[in-house]
Amino acid sequence: MSRLNQLGVLRMPMPWHKGVKRGNGDELVVCLHGLWRSKWAMEPLAKQCVSSGFSCINLPYPSFRNTLEQMVERLDLLIQKEAPNYRKIHLLTHSLGGVIVRRYLDTCSHEKCSKVLMIAPPLQGSMIIDWLGNSPLRKVLGPAGDFLSTAQMAGECSTFCQDVESAVIMGDRVKIPLLHHAIEGDNDGIVRVQSGKIEGLNDFKIMHADHTFITSNPEVLESANRFLRTGKL
Repeated sequence: MSRLNQLGVLRMPMPWHKGVKRGNGDELVVCLHGLWRSKWAMEPLAKQCVSSGFSCINLPYPSFRNTLEQMVERLDLLIQKEAPNYRKIHLLTHSLGGVIVRRYLDTCSHEKCSKVLMIAPPLQGSMIIDWLGNSPLRKVLGPAGDFLSTAQMAGECSTFCQDVESAVIMGDRVKIPLLHHAIEGDNDGIVRVQSGKIEGLNDFKIMHADHTFITSNPEVLESANRFLRTGKL
Protein backbone atom coordinates (compact mmCIF):
# COMPACT_ATOMS: atom_id res chain seq x y z
CA MET A 1 0.00 0.00 0.00
CA SER A 2 1.34 3.42 -0.98
CA ARG A 3 2.10 6.05 1.65
CA LEU A 4 -0.59 8.26 0.12
CA ASN A 5 -3.22 5.56 0.57
CA GLN A 6 -2.08 5.00 4.14
CA LEU A 7 -2.48 8.70 4.91
CA GLY A 8 -6.01 8.50 3.51
CA VAL A 9 -7.16 6.78 6.70
CA LEU A 10 -6.70 10.11 8.51
CA ARG A 11 -9.53 11.87 6.68
CA MET A 12 -11.91 13.49 9.15
CA PRO A 13 -15.51 12.38 9.78
CA MET A 14 -18.13 14.44 7.97
CA PRO A 15 -21.90 14.55 8.56
CA TRP A 16 -22.62 13.53 4.97
CA HIS A 17 -20.68 10.26 5.20
CA LYS A 18 -22.95 7.27 4.63
CA GLY A 19 -22.48 3.56 4.97
CA VAL A 20 -22.58 2.03 1.49
CA LYS A 21 -23.11 -1.68 0.92
CA ARG A 22 -20.63 -3.22 -1.51
CA GLY A 23 -20.01 -6.72 -2.81
CA ASN A 24 -22.38 -9.56 -3.57
CA GLY A 25 -21.29 -12.29 -1.16
CA ASP A 26 -23.75 -14.15 1.05
CA GLU A 27 -21.78 -13.14 4.17
CA LEU A 28 -21.74 -9.52 5.32
CA VAL A 29 -18.87 -7.75 7.10
CA VAL A 30 -19.77 -4.62 9.07
CA CYS A 31 -16.80 -2.30 9.73
CA LEU A 32 -16.75 0.14 12.67
CA HIS A 33 -14.09 2.83 13.05
CA GLY A 34 -12.76 4.34 16.28
CA LEU A 35 -13.18 7.56 18.25
CA TRP A 36 -12.83 10.78 16.22
CA ARG A 37 -12.08 8.71 13.12
CA SER A 38 -14.12 8.35 9.96
CA LYS A 39 -15.15 5.49 7.73
CA TRP A 40 -11.93 6.15 5.79
CA ALA A 41 -9.97 4.63 8.66
CA MET A 42 -11.59 1.28 7.84
CA GLU A 43 -11.55 1.64 4.06
CA PRO A 44 -8.44 -0.55 3.48
CA LEU A 45 -10.13 -3.36 5.41
CA ALA A 46 -13.49 -2.79 3.73
CA LYS A 47 -11.96 -2.96 0.24
CA GLN A 48 -10.15 -6.16 1.16
CA CYS A 49 -13.37 -7.76 2.40
CA VAL A 50 -15.10 -7.06 -0.90
CA SER A 51 -12.15 -8.36 -2.94
CA SER A 52 -12.21 -11.54 -0.83
CA GLY A 53 -15.82 -12.27 -1.75
CA PHE A 54 -17.70 -10.75 1.20
CA SER A 55 -20.33 -8.07 1.11
CA CYS A 56 -19.37 -5.13 3.29
CA ILE A 57 -20.82 -2.06 4.97
CA ASN A 58 -18.29 0.45 6.30
CA LEU A 59 -20.51 2.13 8.89
CA PRO A 60 -19.83 5.77 9.85
CA TYR A 61 -21.21 7.07 13.15
CA PRO A 62 -20.80 10.20 15.35
CA SER A 63 -18.30 8.66 17.76
CA PHE A 64 -17.62 11.92 19.62
CA ARG A 65 -21.29 12.88 20.10
CA ASN A 66 -23.20 9.70 20.88
CA THR A 67 -23.38 7.74 24.10
CA LEU A 68 -22.33 4.09 24.07
CA GLU A 69 -25.98 3.07 24.17
CA GLN A 70 -26.79 5.22 21.13
CA MET A 71 -23.91 3.74 19.15
CA VAL A 72 -24.98 0.21 20.07
CA GLU A 73 -28.52 1.02 18.95
CA ARG A 74 -27.23 2.30 15.61
CA LEU A 75 -25.36 -0.96 15.04
CA ASP A 76 -28.31 -3.07 16.17
CA LEU A 77 -30.71 -1.34 13.77
CA LEU A 78 -28.34 -1.92 10.87
CA ILE A 79 -27.89 -5.60 11.67
CA GLN A 80 -31.64 -6.12 12.14
CA LYS A 81 -32.20 -4.58 8.72
CA GLU A 82 -29.50 -6.59 6.95
CA ALA A 83 -29.73 -9.96 8.74
CA PRO A 84 -32.48 -11.43 6.51
CA ASN A 85 -30.31 -10.86 3.44
CA TYR A 86 -27.23 -12.81 4.57
CA ARG A 87 -26.19 -16.25 5.74
CA LYS A 88 -23.73 -14.82 8.27
CA ILE A 89 -22.69 -11.43 9.58
CA HIS A 90 -19.16 -10.62 10.77
CA LEU A 91 -18.00 -7.55 12.71
CA LEU A 92 -14.65 -5.90 12.05
CA THR A 93 -13.66 -3.01 14.31
CA HIS A 94 -10.94 -0.55 15.25
CA SER A 95 -10.45 0.91 18.75
CA LEU A 96 -13.78 2.23 20.11
CA GLY A 97 -15.61 0.07 17.58
CA GLY A 98 -14.62 -3.00 19.61
CA VAL A 99 -16.16 -1.53 22.77
CA ILE A 100 -19.41 -0.93 20.89
CA VAL A 101 -19.48 -4.50 19.57
CA ARG A 102 -18.73 -5.96 22.99
CA ARG A 103 -21.73 -4.14 24.50
CA TYR A 104 -23.88 -5.00 21.47
CA LEU A 105 -23.20 -8.72 21.83
CA ASP A 106 -23.96 -8.57 25.56
CA THR A 107 -27.26 -6.72 25.22
CA CYS A 108 -28.81 -7.38 21.79
CA SER A 109 -30.05 -10.38 19.84
CA HIS A 110 -27.31 -11.45 17.40
CA GLU A 111 -28.16 -14.88 15.97
CA LYS A 112 -26.59 -14.19 12.57
CA CYS A 113 -23.30 -12.84 13.99
CA SER A 114 -20.51 -15.33 13.40
CA LYS A 115 -17.03 -13.76 13.66
CA VAL A 116 -15.77 -10.67 15.47
CA LEU A 117 -12.30 -9.23 14.90
CA MET A 118 -11.33 -6.23 17.04
CA ILE A 119 -8.22 -4.24 16.17
CA ALA A 120 -6.61 -2.24 19.03
CA PRO A 121 -9.72 -2.24 21.25
CA PRO A 122 -9.53 -0.64 24.74
CA LEU A 123 -11.60 -3.44 26.28
CA GLN A 124 -10.17 -2.75 29.73
CA GLY A 125 -10.46 1.02 29.36
CA SER A 126 -8.06 3.77 28.39
CA MET A 127 -5.24 4.93 30.65
CA ILE A 128 -5.19 8.16 28.63
CA ILE A 129 -8.74 8.90 29.80
CA ASP A 130 -7.62 8.30 33.37
CA TRP A 131 -4.58 10.53 32.91
CA LEU A 132 -6.69 13.39 31.52
CA GLY A 133 -8.76 13.39 34.72
CA ASN A 134 -11.01 16.47 34.74
CA SER A 135 -9.03 18.26 32.05
CA PRO A 136 -11.07 20.22 29.47
CA LEU A 137 -9.38 18.06 26.83
CA ARG A 138 -11.45 15.13 28.07
CA LYS A 139 -14.62 16.98 27.04
CA VAL A 140 -13.42 16.96 23.43
CA LEU A 141 -13.92 13.20 23.45
CA GLY A 142 -17.63 13.57 24.18
CA PRO A 143 -19.42 10.81 26.12
CA ALA A 144 -16.52 8.44 25.39
CA GLY A 145 -14.42 10.59 27.72
CA ASP A 146 -16.45 9.08 30.55
CA PHE A 147 -17.30 5.50 29.58
CA LEU A 148 -13.80 4.65 28.31
CA SER A 149 -12.11 5.16 31.68
CA THR A 150 -10.60 2.04 33.21
CA ALA A 151 -13.01 2.30 36.15
CA GLN A 152 -16.08 2.40 33.88
CA MET A 153 -14.86 -0.40 31.62
CA ALA A 154 -14.22 -2.60 34.66
CA GLY A 155 -17.98 -2.75 35.03
CA GLU A 156 -18.43 -4.44 31.63
CA CYS A 157 -18.86 -8.20 31.30
CA SER A 158 -15.49 -9.80 32.12
CA THR A 159 -15.84 -12.61 29.53
CA PHE A 160 -16.31 -11.99 25.83
CA CYS A 161 -19.51 -13.35 24.27
CA GLN A 162 -19.17 -17.08 23.60
CA ASP A 163 -21.74 -17.16 20.79
CA VAL A 164 -19.25 -15.89 18.22
CA GLU A 165 -15.70 -16.62 17.07
CA SER A 166 -13.66 -13.72 18.40
CA ALA A 167 -10.13 -12.38 18.01
CA VAL A 168 -8.08 -9.30 18.86
CA ILE A 169 -5.07 -7.76 17.14
CA MET A 170 -3.04 -5.28 19.21
CA GLY A 171 -0.16 -3.07 18.11
CA ASP A 172 3.06 -2.46 20.02
CA ARG A 173 4.69 0.35 18.03
CA VAL A 174 4.52 4.09 18.68
CA LYS A 175 4.86 6.50 15.75
CA ILE A 176 3.11 9.46 17.34
CA PRO A 177 4.47 9.59 20.93
CA LEU A 178 2.28 12.51 22.08
CA LEU A 179 0.55 10.56 24.87
CA HIS A 180 2.93 7.62 25.12
CA HIS A 181 4.13 8.67 28.57
CA ALA A 182 0.59 8.33 29.99
CA ILE A 183 0.41 4.60 29.20
CA GLU A 184 2.06 1.83 31.19
CA GLY A 185 3.53 -1.20 29.46
CA ASP A 186 3.65 -2.13 25.77
CA ASN A 187 1.27 -0.02 23.73
CA ASP A 188 0.52 1.43 20.29
CA GLY A 189 0.66 5.06 21.35
CA ILE A 190 -3.01 5.15 22.34
CA VAL A 191 -4.03 1.75 23.75
CA ARG A 192 -1.89 -0.57 25.86
CA VAL A 193 -1.58 -4.16 24.69
CA GLN A 194 -2.99 -5.50 27.96
CA SER A 195 -6.22 -3.55 27.43
CA GLY A 196 -7.15 -5.78 24.51
CA LYS A 197 -7.03 -8.98 26.54
CA ILE A 198 -10.26 -10.40 27.89
CA GLU A 199 -11.40 -13.90 28.82
CA GLY A 200 -13.27 -15.82 26.13
CA LEU A 201 -11.36 -14.68 23.05
CA ASN A 202 -10.58 -17.42 20.54
CA ASP A 203 -7.39 -15.80 19.25
CA PHE A 204 -5.07 -12.92 20.18
CA LYS A 205 -2.12 -11.47 18.28
CA ILE A 206 0.38 -8.66 18.82
CA MET A 207 1.70 -6.99 15.69
CA HIS A 208 4.35 -4.32 15.08
CA ALA A 209 1.93 -1.52 14.24
CA ASP A 210 0.82 1.78 15.74
CA HIS A 211 -2.73 2.78 16.63
CA THR A 212 -3.23 5.43 13.98
CA PHE A 213 -2.22 3.38 10.94
CA ILE A 214 -2.87 -0.17 12.13
CA THR A 215 -5.93 -0.59 9.89
CA SER A 216 -3.76 -0.04 6.81
CA ASN A 217 -0.84 -2.21 7.95
CA PRO A 218 -0.30 -4.96 5.32
CA GLU A 219 0.30 -7.70 7.91
CA VAL A 220 -2.84 -6.68 9.82
CA LEU A 221 -4.84 -6.74 6.58
CA GLU A 222 -3.55 -10.23 5.84
CA SER A 223 -4.39 -11.50 9.33
CA ALA A 224 -7.86 -9.95 9.20
CA ASN A 225 -8.59 -11.62 5.89
CA ARG A 226 -7.37 -14.97 7.20
CA PHE A 227 -9.53 -14.70 10.32
CA LEU A 228 -12.70 -13.89 8.38
CA ARG A 229 -12.08 -16.88 6.10
CA THR A 230 -10.80 -19.45 8.62
CA GLY A 231 -11.42 -18.19 12.15
CA LYS A 232 -7.66 -18.04 12.82
CA LEU A 233 -5.32 -15.07 12.80
